Amino acid sequence: MSNLPVETLPDTHKADFDWISHPSLTQIMQALENHHAGSAMFVGGCVRDSLIGNPPQLGQDDTPTDIDIATRLTPDETITALKTAGLKAIPTGYDHGTITAVADGLVAEITTLRADIETDGRHATVAYTTDWQQDWQRRDFTINAMYLTPDGKLFDPAGGRQDLQKEKVAFIGDAHTRIREDYLRILRFYRFSARYARDLDQTGHAACAALASGLQQISAERITMELRKILAGPRLPFVLTALQDAGILAAIMPQPADIATTSRAFDLARQTGHASPELYLAALWDDPQEVTDRLRLSNAQSQRMTAASTNRDWLATQPDDTRARELLYRHGTEALQDASLLLGASDHEAGLVTDRWQAFFTLPDRWIPPACPFSAANFIARGLPIGPAIGKALTAAEQDWIAADYPQDRDRIDEIIHTTVETVQKTLPSSV
Repeated sequence: MSNLPVETLPDTHKADFDWISHPSLTQIMQALENHHAGSAMFVGGCVRDSLIGNPPQLGQDDTPTDIDIATRLTPDETITALKTAGLKAIPTGYDHGTITAVADGLVAEITTLRADIETDGRHATVAYTTDWQQDWQRRDFTINAMYLTPDGKLFDPAGGRQDLQKEKVAFIGDAHTRIREDYLRILRFYRFSARYARDLDQTGHAACAALASGLQQISAERITMELRKILAGPRLPFVLTALQDAGILAAIMPQPADIATTSRAFDLARQTGHASPELYLAALWDDPQEVTDRLRLSNAQSQRMTAASTNRDWLATQPDDTRARELLYRHGTEALQDASLLLGASDHEAGLVTDRWQAFFTLPDRWIPPACPFSAANFIARGLPIGPAIGKALTAAEQDWIAADYPQDRDRIDEIIHTTVETVQKTLPSSV
């Protein structure tokens, strides 16, 4: 790499690149270098985020390492180099040139340098190369084409560091060409803009708008993955407006998008520290079933989004916290707070000046739901037969207990049991 125009990072950045000397990571890089000197550099997010003071946190439990390494070695050579050093090599993306290296639990993705031979907007036919220039020229954005040598020198052929400082997300080369290579780059442009950009690069924005129909070639799963990342961006509102103006939201979902309510939900989520893509999806589109079907959401994602919408409507019909308490009791804090924020956003956009969402949202700080005091044994002991009658009794007793405001005294609980048994017995066949 001695012939590459690398630059030494200023002392002010060095602390944010301490991770390159992590012992396990050093083992991985040394294994590649031992096989062929100058064969590997760090690339992508670990370099980009370190330059803005957000370095990867290595060795912390449950924290993704997000370490990507570009190498001149072929996948087979990478496997050989790692195994020779006694490290684990997993061919997780062998056909795409990616090998996962594991050293003492630390994981890094190692990908062979590539050059695009043919692209169709969805898939690319690539050839392995040893030319760093061919590799960086096929990448999407300037801020994703920054490389770091094992000794901490920056190779920045596309000017990504300058764009990062400007808070600018720009395509490498011609935006239309980059997008036609892979139409998912349309959403990636807005995803990275939602995280890093002060405002949109208009050249890239115009190209995305012009080629928005290309998203029809992309699978729902890939679109959903990128959309969820967009919704997690810290600068979401201006990006949502851009997505709507460019016709991209309409290309994803035919029903009208509610940008104003979603932006308000984003503001409330930032205030409270309670945010989720499912909350924003519930704010953005009115029909949860259509969103689920078109985006092919997982069961968990669909359930949370649908619950936020349904529970918002349920809370809206009760002026006090009666229904909020039942929601908290039955479904927990997350469900209540999702619904509360969505209600607050909806109220604001409907012109309702109210702080009821705050009262509902903070209910878990003021009230801990008690455990249900009833069990099947309570009703069996009172003579109800084992079977469907017990289920009916448990459901009815719990609902009466909730309606009575969750009493804890034994006499009131016994009274509910007694009344429930009498009611259920009247519904039983005379032969029982």
